[in-house]
Amino acid sequence: MFTLHIFSKYSDTHSQRSYTVKPVLALLISALLLPAAAGEITMNFTSPTDGVEMVVFEGYDLPMLDGGLTTFDEGYPNLPGIPYTFLLPQGTTLTGVTVEVTGSMVVEGTWNIDPIRYYALNSHPGPRTWAPEVYNSNEVFPSAPVVAVQSGNKTGYRLGAFTLVPFMYQPLSGNLSVITDATVTLTYEDDPSVELLTLTDQQISIASQGLENIVSNPEMLEVWTPASTDGGTDWSSWVVIGSASFETMLQPLVNHRSSTAGSAEYVTLDWIYSNYTGYDTQEKIRNYLKDAYSNHGLVYALIIGDFGETTRVSKLYIGGVGTLNSTADLYYSDLDGSWDGDGDHQYGENTDYLDYYCDIYVGRFSTDVSSRLQSMVDRTLNYEVSPTPGGWQTTALLPAGGLWPPQYWGSFVCDSIDKRIPPSWTVHKLYETTSSHPNNQIAILNTGIAFCEPTGHGFESGIYWYYNPPTDLISAGNYTSLTNIDRLPVMSSIACLAGRLSNIACIAERLMFWPSGGAVAVMFNSNNGFGTPPSMGPSEHLEVHMSNQLWTYHQNEIGVMHGLAKDAFRAAGGMSLQNWVLQEHNLLGDPALMFVAGQTGIEEGEGLGPIQPHLSAPAPNPSAGSCVIGYNLPASGSFTVTVYDLMGRSVGTIHDGILPAGNGSLAFDGRDNSGAALPSGCYSVVMTGTGTSVTTRLMITR
Repeated sequence: MFTLHIFSKYSDTHSQRSYTVKPVLALLISALLLPAAAGEITMNFTSPTDGVEMVVFEGYDLPMLDGGLTTFDEGYPNLPGIPYTFLLPQGTTLTGVTVEVTGSMVVEGTWNIDPIRYYALNSHPGPRTWAPEVYNSNEVFPSAPVVAVQSGNKTGYRLGAFTLVPFMYQPLSGNLSVITDATVTLTYEDDPSVELLTLTDQQISIASQGLENIVSNPEMLEVWTPASTDGGTDWSSWVVIGSASFETMLQPLVNHRSSTAGSAEYVTLDWIYSNYTGYDTQEKIRNYLKDAYSNHGLVYALIIGDFGETTRVSKLYIGGVGTLNSTADLYYSDLDGSWDGDGDHQYGENTDYLDYYCDIYVGRFSTDVSSRLQSMVDRTLNYEVSPTPGGWQTTALLPAGGLWPPQYWGSFVCDSIDKRIPPSWTVHKLYETTSSHPNNQIAILNTGIAFCEPTGHGFESGIYWYYNPPTDLISAGNYTSLTNIDRLPVMSSIACLAGRLSNIACIAERLMFWPSGGAVAVMFNSNNGFGTPPSMGPSEHLEVHMSNQLWTYHQNEIGVMHGLAKDAFRAAGGMSLQNWVLQEHNLLGDPALMFVAGQTGIEEGEGLGPIQPHLSAPAPNPSAGSCVIGYNLPASGSFTVTVYDLMGRSVGTIHDGILPAGNGSLAFDGRDNSGAALPSGCYSVVMTGTGTSVTTRLMITR
């Protein structure tokens, strides 16, 4: 059985009435990955017996599918698809995906499938439009179950992705059926245009750890890995790029990153201009980044500068929406191609052959004002070097306004994020209804929280509740009341325009430079966010991917979390407006910033469990062998400290037993459990105990 839900148009909540419907196999997919033949990967598609809902929304029918995405363009039937991404051999391209259907079932009834509508978060829903070539026909839609076949590069790895739409719809008759069993075959071929890179162990390690949770065949990561250099990098893995006048101000952060990111340096714009060519300043910077990434081990880049010569403006055009025409720092992170494939110097267009996967991890200190830049440097260092202890380190704030009330609310995406937050955390939910909304969000921020997802309508000036009074959620009208400078959150949002750097001090920038408080990292949109009610839209999906990276996969470096979330969203290909959302969502902050909950956790106190231990970066790092690893424990206990190689194999044990509370250090001689010297490469050092684990990275160069 499955359930038909009726969503009442004028109700504050979703009223549900259940109907008995002819049994239909739902679509929770189990994929059996068979050994790859020459040029092929085969997947068996099967479906269990429940998991699909048929929803009635404003009088139209809509299949709701766990894991399904809104796949087609506006005006086409809203039939969800299931995305898949596979690792491919080096130097190949995915050339085709075939589906041999071996079983299907009819969904009893006559169905009027809702056409897709994309809503900007600042707008009211427009009228429905129907694609006439589909709705005036009784041909099966889609004509083939596989759409959006694509290939791409992620830090030297080769990926192939597609979306499988298991529904078959005949609009004039209203018939709907679903694929229940099929054999799916991917075909790949050699592609001489694919660049083969030789990268450092650090670059490969971070990419591999991220892809393990993205690709459907992670067992091939060891087989189809990029070539690795011997040892570390001859340049720095972390760089900050800016005017020579700011170098002295940034030097303390450079020194800090030298001990946490492997190696770090300040690179002046003048040096880049002297050594790299390009059409404009932005292209010269990117050509430097491409060289540093491809040939010298670059992993992280922090760019200094407000809107202007360091910001690349995207000219992505999507019919019915318009031109993005806003800052897209993905230009500096996705280093494949030129972002100007058609040669018209309008960057990021559909005709420019963008790859969209992040090769390095990029953040920005968006200011040219010395006092504001100093505030950003100070808050970053204080956040990592001397974080204030307390329960704020595992506290989240989820304020959610009305998006398209009375039927669709920001609480929907916040509830999805909350499912990923550990149950040990304190979560404040401030949800708006048609009758009222809370207004104590500033007070909660001032008590201290680690993560905040303000979900509402946005403008350059802030993020707002839907109803009056007052409308300010976090905006130019109330941010100056923030006094949380020693307990700063990481913030992310789907709101429109809140990160529009072309505006004079948008709310994202204000939160980063306000001297009394604000945030330590902000990930907001430079243009409009988009949704597809009643199903989750592209902006919401990106936020959920970020919560997955942060809490499910423990990607505690904020820039890496942000980049891998974009990669996971890109791998979930086929959504219209997906590319828009990928380009507009920028990180203000240091990409190597370590999330506070991944540093120290929360102190013991009444009703609270033990904190997460803190494990410092090895010193020296990179190391020729021997090193010292510091730790900080809130209470004594039994801990194991283990060294793992890139394939996740335990290669050495540094400690196994009781450790006292407080600060301490452990010596490591760079040898495995048999006494042999570990070869050059990147390793993970993991401390486990008291139900928690923390990780740091070790580079060995011999």
